[in-house]
Amino acid sequence: MTVADLLAERGITVALVIDDAYDDRPRADDLVDEDAWTNFFADVGPDRERIEELYPPYRDREATQLRTDDAFVSALWSNRGTLRTELVTPLFELYQQGVSTDLAFLGTLETELTALGLTVLKGGRDLPSGAENADIVFADLFLGTPQRDPDMQRSIDRLNGLLIDRRDNPPLVVLMSRSELLKEKRATFRDKARLIGAMFRVYSKNDLKDAPKLLRAVRRLATHQKDALRVVAFIRAWETRLDDATERFLAVIRRLDLPDYAQIQEILLEFEGQPLGSYLLDVFDRVLQHETEAEPSTITAAIGLGAINTKQYAPQHISGSPDLQELTYRSIWQHPKRLTVPGTVSGAPVSFGDVLIARNVLQPEQEGAQSPAALVALTASCDLVRAGGVKRILFMAGSLSDLTPASWSFEDQTLRTPIVIFDDGRRFWIRWSTKDLRMLEPSEIRALTEGEGKSYEIYRRLKEGHALQLQQALFADMGRVGVLTPMPGTFAVSVAAFTVASNDAVRQLNIPSLTRDGGVVYTGREGEDDVTRLVLTEEAADDLESIIAKTQEVDIHEKGRALLRSLQESSFFSDLQMGVTLPEQLKSKPARLKATVKDGTSKEVVLCIRNAELGSVDIKSLRQSGGLILSLGDTGFQLPLAEPEEGPGENQADAEAPDAAPGPAA
Repeated sequence: MTVADLLAERGITVALVIDDAYDDRPRADDLVDEDAWTNFFADVGPDRERIEELYPPYRDREATQLRTDDAFVSALWSNRGTLRTELVTPLFELYQQGVSTDLAFLGTLETELTALGLTVLKGGRDLPSGAENADIVFADLFLGTPQRDPDMQRSIDRLNGLLIDRRDNPPLVVLMSRSELLKEKRATFRDKARLIGAMFRVYSKNDLKDAPKLLRAVRRLATHQKDALRVVAFIRAWETRLDDATERFLAVIRRLDLPDYAQIQEILLEFEGQPLGSYLLDVFDRVLQHETEAEPSTITAAIGLGAINTKQYAPQHISGSPDLQELTYRSIWQHPKRLTVPGTVSGAPVSFGDVLIARNVLQPEQEGAQSPAALVALTASCDLVRAGGVKRILFMAGSLSDLTPASWSFEDQTLRTPIVIFDDGRRFWIRWSTKDLRMLEPSEIRALTEGEGKSYEIYRRLKEGHALQLQQALFADMGRVGVLTPMPGTFAVSVAAFTVASNDAVRQLNIPSLTRDGGVVYTGREGEDDVTRLVLTEEAADDLESIIAKTQEVDIHEKGRALLRSLQESSFFSDLQMGVTLPEQLKSKPARLKATVKDGTSKEVVLCIRNAELGSVDIKSLRQSGGLILSLGDTGFQLPLAEPEEGPGENQADAEAPDAAPGPAA
């Protein structure tokens, strides 16, 4: 299906292009040449009378006031033909140069969009009639020549003005700019404009002049529009209906008056030994959840998520965006401030689900290691809150591992808490041991957690669901409790690409987007097995594909030329945007990555190494790698880089590359 046909099928018919180059006159902020202003006021002499006629306030205002006055600048611009050329031309020269460059680009963009069957609307800082009906918006990052944060905020404000009545059906958005700040500001723009990634793309104006790149961008946005709108509907349901659920919740809890609180304390909690505040926090949590679940629009939108085509999801465009681990953390741990609310009046020093962390783990600079690193309290909560309920409290011991791709596992045999985030930002996961149990008296617990010589801190409290999961795993005869499945592990990795020349020289491909964005490794489950996938941003994958497509067979070793042809005609580069499965053996040695080749079969087309030096790889493997070797580096690992190669493709550096570093000896 052509892009034009796809747009028509999706009902995408109107494109809006927002760029300050369309403004009919400059604003005061657009004239950024300080010297030009200084010279203007110094040389105004013969034209003073004419300027006072055009703008009467001129005679009463200081130069610093006039140069920031839009009305004054507008008067000069509209009447510049009646003033001395040498006076006004330098004032507007930089502005006109920028506008001329942008209008040339915009003309090309308009032509391409029109060729796709789109009606093109154009607007600058003032939007045109019908802008609110646009199906796809190309927005300039900065609406103003200075290209500062206020200019970006102006662009965001214009976009939000369009979205205010269209939050349920927002347009597709392409953010563009000729500024070097585009990549740096894209995430901020997305968040402030309240856009989701599948309906938002970022491209330099230079990239959008390339018709194939523009078509790819539009095709991707249109392809995933329906599924993206399902996500939008789900988020909007929470956004719009949460207030209603909260109001119903508040109406219920307001009905409780002081006598009710007193009765709850006297006829229930005094016997149970639980403080009123802690008890009502737990109850109110559940009441609010009940009211949230009562919202029909939220439920309908949640059902709608089931229609998403997860086999054809949108490629990641802004590297590292979403942090699924942060969601996991919030879903299994109570907020640390909850620990300040007493959980018992019985005198028990801990509550059900409390996790003790060794002080030498929290403060690595301390001498003396404590073992185990973590302890979780699993005695039934009803026994802990009652005075005299238990003489000893049950703890299960655990060890902490850095949260890295190499240590992450979804194996059923591993009893785990998938993430704990320390106050200093460090992330770990906890492996619990059902064979390492402690029965401690309250006095022993206090000795561990109180006073100058304490060796543990009561650091976090698990939410009931996860604490019960650990308890039920320990007491398997009591049956398991259904709990929320942990999110996949996500880890940023650095990525470098190499080829091997006929003389065994290993050359690094110069791909700025790959160096800048790297990749993301997702670790989860597929059926009964662990699965690990590498994902690159679409820009990095596209740039890598462009270089490999232009690689000639003479550029690489003869042993790999047949495989190069297979790689060039394979699905590998589109797979990189959706997720290429990494073999299990890659944790310890190089492995080959598969893709679908021209005849429809699956073939190993790329050599991949992870956290290893290139020199450690057998030269025969490197020679036979076809046209590509990918080197992945986890956090803290220095990639084994060779000298950049001056090769084919628009992503190569302009300067001639230095001689390549020699590869491993044969």
